[in-house]
Amino acid sequence: MTVPVALSIAGSDPSGSSGIQADLPTFAALGVHGTSVITVLTAQDSTGVSGFHQLPDELVAAQLGPLVSDLPPAATKTGLLRDASVVRLVSERAATGSLGALVVDPVLVDSRGQPIADDAAVAAYRDLAGAAAVLTPNRWEAELLTGCRFTDDDHGAAVDALHALGSELVVVTGGRGEGPTVTDWLLSGGSCWALRAPRVGRGPIRGTGCTFSAALAAHLARGATPVQAAERASEFVRYQLMSRADLRLGAGRPGVPHALGAVGRPRAICD
Repeated sequence: MTVPVALSIAGSDPSGSSGIQADLPTFAALGVHGTSVITVLTAQDSTGVSGFHQLPDELVAAQLGPLVSDLPPAATKTGLLRDASVVRLVSERAATGSLGALVVDPVLVDSRGQPIADDAAVAAYRDLAGAAAVLTPNRWEAELLTGCRFTDDDHGAAVDALHALGSELVVVTGGRGEGPTVTDWLLSGGSCWALRAPRVGRGPIRGTGCTFSAALAAHLARGATPVQAAERASEFVRYQLMSRADLRLGAGRPGVPHALGAVGRPRAICD
């Protein structure tokens, strides 16, 4: 008996709502075996991040090399890479084909929309995007990657620039916006269309971006096309949020209730 393998290359969130701790239960809920390479250790709880330690490049490489040789991933997602040299390391691995279908979640801004990556890291992400089956920036990150404005009403130049990066599919996520509707923009093959859903909750929820990109990678690992995987990942995140909309973990912003994966029906509704 075998199951598909999905790999997360990301930071650690000890509060359990994002990063590696969000990705692994998402993989499990969607029927794939999750593996992980940690890039950054953080000190954080539900109220915010108080510190971080970036692991040396050689330790990231030491985790990655033997792992993908022993457990070759059908798909890989990236989260917090933080440094241009680590982004380039992932690009080099992707070029060998050893990472499978690649989902790049470019973690370039903090929860307030302020950049956390320098110009070298942004440039490295532009190169990595060309190796990605799917690129999943939020709107602030799309603007950093392209230098163009991205809103629902003003995104034409950004769309052209995102297409030019070379990913098979780009999903510009809109969960951090305002209003009763969440709008994600999908860009593929020169086309651009909106994927809309009613907003769940009253404000931003921690871990939705990590969970979405992890679910997307899981569906790619199981053989879905990029567009199918994006649509199913969006449905999965919405199901998780709606099923435990009243759940509160900690004193800060609510997070995605990953424990639901063990008792809910995400595979049944997303396959």
